[in-house]
Formats: sequence, structure tokens, C-alpha cells
Amino acid sequence: MTKPLQKIGINYIMSSQKKHKTSVIVDVERMKHPFTGLYYYCLNLALNLEKYHSDEFDFYFFAYPGVEFPKHLKRILRTHIDKYYLRKNKKYRLWHTTWQDTKYIPRGDIKFVYTIHDLNFLYTDKPERRKKEILQAVQQKIDRADAITVISEFVKQDVEKNLDTRGKKITVIYNGVEVEEYPDFDEPSYKPGRPFLFAIGTVLYKKHFHILPALLVGNDYELIISGIHPDKSYIRDIRTEADKYGVSERVRLTGPVSPEEKYWYMKHCEAFLFPSISEGFGLPPIEAMRLGKPVFLSTYTSLPEIGGDHAYYFRDFEPGNMRQVLEEGLKDYYENNRKEDIIRWSMRYTWKNAVEQYVRVYKDALGWKPVPEEHKITAIIPTLNEEKNIADAIGSVSFADEIIVIDSHSTDDTVKIARAQGAKVIVREFDNFSNQKNYAIEQASHDWIFILDADERPEKQLIEEIKQSKETGFEYNCYWVKRINYFMGHQVKFSSWQNDKVVRLFNRKYAKYNGKFVHEEVECSMEKGFFKHKLLHYPYDSFASYEQKMSRYAKLKAREYLNKGLRPNVFHFYLKPAYRFFYNYILRLGILDGKTGYYIAKGSAKGIAMRYRYLREMYNENSDA
Repeated sequence: MTKPLQKIGINYIMSSQKKHKTSVIVDVERMKHPFTGLYYYCLNLALNLEKYHSDEFDFYFFAYPGVEFPKHLKRILRTHIDKYYLRKNKKYRLWHTTWQDTKYIPRGDIKFVYTIHDLNFLYTDKPERRKKEILQAVQQKIDRADAITVISEFVKQDVEKNLDTRGKKITVIYNGVEVEEYPDFDEPSYKPGRPFLFAIGTVLYKKHFHILPALLVGNDYELIISGIHPDKSYIRDIRTEADKYGVSERVRLTGPVSPEEKYWYMKHCEAFLFPSISEGFGLPPIEAMRLGKPVFLSTYTSLPEIGGDHAYYFRDFEPGNMRQVLEEGLKDYYENNRKEDIIRWSMRYTWKNAVEQYVRVYKDALGWKPVPEEHKITAIIPTLNEEKNIADAIGSVSFADEIIVIDSHSTDDTVKIARAQGAKVIVREFDNFSNQKNYAIEQASHDWIFILDADERPEKQLIEEIKQSKETGFEYNCYWVKRINYFMGHQVKFSSWQNDKVVRLFNRKYAKYNGKFVHEEVECSMEKGFFKHKLLHYPYDSFASYEQKMSRYAKLKAREYLNKGLRPNVFHFYLKPAYRFFYNYILRLGILDGKTGYYIAKGSAKGIAMRYRYLREMYNENSDA
């Protein structure tokens, strides 16, 4: 893998008879086995398909009865007969099976998407006759499939080598990674008393955990291995190895752990170990990398592809060589401050990216036509310390083919969250709003630009208008959008905010920001159109935040005036603020907004006065210099 995954730049046009949402069934039957990789794969696939694409598809999830499942998702419970005769109502247009060995294959003309996680059975000691039987079963599903997906390039190569794809395209879709954090949790069932190494997975031979006790020789580490124990004889093998090296007291097999415990162990371990010899993807290493941990892997199957140059690798399983790799890897990690690079690498594996690609496969299988290249949209979101808003803001522009967050060196988690949501993040020193946005526009992959502030949300009807324009073609090169503004939770109906409108969708060939430092506007050389529906704007959750923003804007405006050579006088200090209060509160009927209208008028007047105070200070500073 050589380049990061970004948001996939393909949208699709439905034919006129498909304006209703298309019904899709996703098989999550493997969730009947908790604490396994397939369980979490199915759960996160379901949650994120619904989260990001329920506006296009009506998702139903084929589930095992009795399995705990998110209540807001629609389920179809499997029955015993489904294994032998599976036919569903014709309203369901596509079936996605999420496991290569499934017994649930739909009949009829429903489209069939087939996901293969691995062919690892080929590299076990199973009898050759049994391997052929399993391969034949996989081949039958490939023959039935309208689309095939795999979870790594390694699996793709394995499928092409051992099966006949009948010329069908195989799409590689890397798994997403979601690490739920529990920063206040500090009570794992076993809490080590010294620095420790950590490994987690289904404790079977193919995970190769039995080679890990040898790493404890010559140091004071503990080793914690977590995961279910389906093979008791293999547990004995691990304990035998620990006895062999005299480290039994420092090896702990916890069995399955809760999400809180898993997070605690990953967060506090010195290193994460995953020497598996049979992986289709390898989810736990990326979870550890998401927390910035040094990760040590084997060189088998998909692991070098998944860990890339940001993991360390056991060249072989000779104990001395493994100890050397561990020692040198930890030295490199700390001396070269690898943590942030490791986290950035892990951010390419997000469920937002993954489900975007699965939906692309669904649309291809259903025969939907791609949106023409010239209709594609880049959404741009400027940010500064917007960790409370950024995830929802990104989610609200999922109609875009690319999402860019242009950040002004936030000191909170804005950038981290944006990257986790699959956005392209550009960090740039802020000079003024026009330059910031124009710079981001230049970086966009598409000519059509949609600008969204982090505290804005498009109405669902506005999103549909934009999608319809993408489908049919844009009539204008710039579009006005009206805004409904809120102040501390109250809708503002007057106070000079009642006719608020902004140009937010435009073709960059014909438009750009006008250069104003603040209250910047898009200048468009062509006639502008109007969208019927609106943006919802939530700029201030307190009067303090209002004053803070007024102060920031006032400083930018003062710098703009300074560049123009404007000199402040009595008129600017007293009459202009007074008139602004009168204008907003009386002439623009702010009085009808009650207390909200008064606060807006007062803050606006104060902001005008601050502009000229800052301007005077700037002149004084220049004269002193």
C-alpha cells in the first residue's frame, strides 16, 4: 500500500424510476460469535453504512436471533430454512454477504456482493480433500456473485491464484478501524505491576502467540495475551514455552476482555505484538497504531501491507533475532518520536472510507451511472478549534466527492477527528478568511466548490437539491443559499439577520473570495441561482462566545482598515457604534427578537467600536516602532 485512502471521488446517478431508496440486505450473521474479528467487522459495517448512506439506501441486516444489536438498525432474523432455501421479497435489490464461508446464498435475481476475508485454510494442516471442498464452495459463490470484494491486496492475489473469478473485478476494501476511548477507566481485571507487552486475538496456533514468551528473556517485561481460548491444547503450548524460558510468572493469559480493558491494555503497553502467520487484514495492529503504539508483526500474509513502513517486523522466529528486533524497534520508536507518524498512518483505515467504497460497489452492481467528472463537488470546511462541531459538519456534506478541512493550527482534537472522518486536512497559518478559503479552493480536486462553516448544517432538502443538480447538471455557476440563524439556541427572526444569504456553491472557474479579511464574499462573474432550502447556522452558544468572535473579527477588520490607510476619529468611536445598535434593534426590528435581539444589537455595536480601538492601537504600535 503506497498512498493514503481519501474519500472516494465517485457519486452515482439513479435512473428516474429509482428516486425512492433502494433496499439492501447486509448479512451480519457472524455476529453470533462475540469477541471475534468478524463480529466487530459486521457491527461496524452495519453502523457506518446506516450512518453515512441511509439517505440513499434502506439497509436491512440479516442477523442471528438473540444477538444483541443496535436498536435503530432494521433486522431480518435468519431462520433454519434460510440455509437451504433463501428467497426474499423483490423489494430487496441487493444482498451483501460479509463472510466467504457463509451458507446463506439468496435465490432469484437479487444482486449479490461477495466479500472474501481470506483463504487461510489453504495454509493449514487440513486434509487436501477438505481444502478442495472449501475452495469449491467459495468458487460457487464467486460464480453467483455480481461483485467481489476482498480486504487486502494479499487476499486479492490469493483469490486470483487459487480460484477462477470468471473475469469479474475484485475490489480491495481495507477494513475500517474504530477505537472507542475510555480515558477514565483504570480497573482491568488484571493490572500488571511492571511495564508490559500486549497481544490480543483469538488464541489459536495461527496467531503464533506461543513464540512471545521468549521475548521476556533478559528484561523485566510482563506479557499479556488476551482473547478467547477455543483450543485448550494451544493454551498449554504457550504455558510450556513460558516454562521453557523461565518466565511463567510474567506471562498472563486473560481470556476475552471488555472493550474498556482492551483499550487500557493497548493504551498502557510498551509495545503491541502480533506475530500471526495467517491474516486477511489484521485489525488489532491498526487499533494499537491508532493509539500511537509501536507494533511488532510477522512478515506473513497481509501484515506487511497493513503495517507498511510504520511497523516493526520479526524477520524470523528465532528467539535471539526476535529480541533484537524488539530492542532496536523500541529504541527507534523513542529516539525518533515515531508516535505521530504511526497515528497518521492508521488514519487511512476508517470505516467512513470503507463504507464509501462498499456503497460504490453496490451502485456498480445495481447498474447506477457515475456522476460526470464535471459535476463533482469538493466541500471545504474552515476550522479553528472546532472539535465539538467537526464530525457532524463532515457528516452533513457526505454528498460531496471530496472533503477538505482547512485548519488554522487548532490546539484541540479538530484535526484528529477530521482525519478519522476521512477528510483531507490542510493545516495553514491563518492570515484572513478570504486567503484561507481561496487557498483551499486551489487545492480542491474538483471545480465545483461547496463552502460550509463548522457551525452550519444544510437542511436535508438542501442536500437533495444539490444532489439533483449534480444529476441533471448545474444551471448556474454560483448559487445563493439562505441561512436561518440561531443565537444561544433561539432562532433569530429579525435583528438584520432575517435576510441572510450567502454564496456557498460555485464553480471556481468563475468565482473566488473577494479579498476581505472578514465578512468575505464570493465574487461571481456569472448570473447567480438560488436554492430553495436553507443552511442552519448555530454560531453562538453563549454571549461570551459572541463577544469572543466579535473581538476576533474586529482585529481582522482593523488590519484591513490599516492596509487601506483609514484613520479612526470621533465618528468611528461613538456615532457608528450607536447607529449600529439603533439600526439592528429598531430599524431592523431586533426588538421583536426580545432579549436575543438586544444582545445581538449590543454585541454588534461593541464589535464596531472594537474595530477602531484596535485600529488606533495598531497605528500607535507602528509609530512607536
